[in-house]
Amino acid sequence: MLKQHSMIRKITVQMTVILTILLATLILSNFYSLEVVRKNQIASSKNTLAIFINSIQNSLNNTSRDLLEVFDTQINSISTFGTKDESQKYFEAIRLQEILASKVSNTSGSDGLFISVPNEDFLLASFSNRMYSKEGLFLTDFLKAYDFDAKNVTGGAEWMPVEVNGVAYLLKSITYSNVIFGAVIKTDTLMSALKKNANEQNLFYLTDKSDRMLSTTNPVDLSKEKQNLTFTSKHFFVTEQIPEFGRLTNVVASRNVFYGLEWIQWLIIFLSMLAVVITSIIFRFFAKDLIQPILELVKGAKEVEKGNWDYPFSNKASSIEFARLSNSFSSMIREIKTLKINTYEEKLERNKTELKYLQMQIRPHFFLNAITTISSLTYHNKNEEIRLIISHLSEHLRYMFRGGLVQVQIQEEMKHVENYIQMQEMRYPNQIFYMADIDRELQAFPLPQYLIQTFVENTFKHALAHKEMLSIFIKVDSVLTNGQPFLRVVIEDNGEGFPEEMMEEVNFSDLQQSGTGEKVGISNIQRTLKLLYKRDRLLTLSNIQPSGAKVEIVIPMEDAG
Repeated sequence: MLKQHSMIRKITVQMTVILTILLATLILSNFYSLEVVRKNQIASSKNTLAIFINSIQNSLNNTSRDLLEVFDTQINSISTFGTKDESQKYFEAIRLQEILASKVSNTSGSDGLFISVPNEDFLLASFSNRMYSKEGLFLTDFLKAYDFDAKNVTGGAEWMPVEVNGVAYLLKSITYSNVIFGAVIKTDTLMSALKKNANEQNLFYLTDKSDRMLSTTNPVDLSKEKQNLTFTSKHFFVTEQIPEFGRLTNVVASRNVFYGLEWIQWLIIFLSMLAVVITSIIFRFFAKDLIQPILELVKGAKEVEKGNWDYPFSNKASSIEFARLSNSFSSMIREIKTLKINTYEEKLERNKTELKYLQMQIRPHFFLNAITTISSLTYHNKNEEIRLIISHLSEHLRYMFRGGLVQVQIQEEMKHVENYIQMQEMRYPNQIFYMADIDRELQAFPLPQYLIQTFVENTFKHALAHKEMLSIFIKVDSVLTNGQPFLRVVIEDNGEGFPEEMMEEVNFSDLQQSGTGEKVGISNIQRTLKLLYKRDRLLTLSNIQPSGAKVEIVIPMEDAG
């Protein structure tokens, strides 16, 4: 049952391929969805980081501007601080303290400003109300002991991360004539806006350029999981640089991003297994309801072919269709068995069979030319013309499948010929001249189907020259020959005419079957006329002057129909 050309094997392979494609589509769609969600989350995190980094940089820039303003306005006064007496130093210190306090209170970015004169053991610092008093004390002691020269921050443009009593700050200073102007920002202050948008599943942390933690929105330790990756099994890590001092990182829990997708993955697995099981069940029922009845019919047909006309056909098919088919097959065998065919009927049946065979030889000739026409138009992107040709071709199909008629009326044949010429006119615009002269009284006269069409088609094939006008003339009338009426069909063109050997073969030689080449259509017409009208020499080929081919067909009107 699983031979190479068996139906079961072919259907099994096809169903397996389809099932495999569907499963692959589901799996690829799932992976694609995960990738899209991952990329969207990374893009969203980057946008969020860009917004908050811009806010952090604004705070740093505002603080730097306040620091430069204090430096520009007070550098001249503080540079002579060592030359003043104690009373002057006292009042100068009060004045500077008030200036620093005013600057700190009027800015939302800075947490503290300070002025230090190390040689005079002089330090003035003012801190914002965002800092606790103890933090201010610890920071003041730190600034007194801090060696700005050793840390290479004197006059630097960057912010230096420092840690004071477990609290991270950003420090920036300007040194001139042994006077240090500086500003500090608590890293938690920079992260205050981020803390409003953070939770356990979506947190942010701030690091310096050495990845040392400065501040975070959540105390969760992810340092072991983060390994310079943007995606892990549990979290997304998206990091953006802050040129002034370090980096800002957004960490999002994977389960929060892919919420619900895990269930979809399990559902895909379940559906895949279910599809395999259902396919197996379908194959089983398919073999029972379709394959087995077909094999029974094939077996019965072989028995009948051997001459076993009494072979019993089973009527126990599982479907109504096969039960009817089995009954019809049995009925057909009984009719064949009881049919009596005499010698004349056998001969007539052979002639009809041969006629149908000849017609089937004529039909492919047309289709090959039609396909060639459509193929030519595709190279020029003439879609409208292609649609029209297909429409005309459908008309031809309707004409061909008219119940297997051997003869049609002249008006139907001419309508079909005109349909064919219209297709050719679309391929060769302004290059075809067509004229027909049909006797009205002969419109309903029967003649072999495709009789005129075959020669018109050959005219286009052999007489049409590049960029030259093709003229086709068709005349249908009646003539008397030896007192007997004949229908006469004349087809003329202005091509190069027929070769002499072809005219001699058709006009004077005995009827031969040409099986190949361009003569097959003419040969079939000869045989069709012979079988229908039992006469020879009904087809004549000739050439006309100055150039052109002429086809003349005569049909006995007494024998027609």
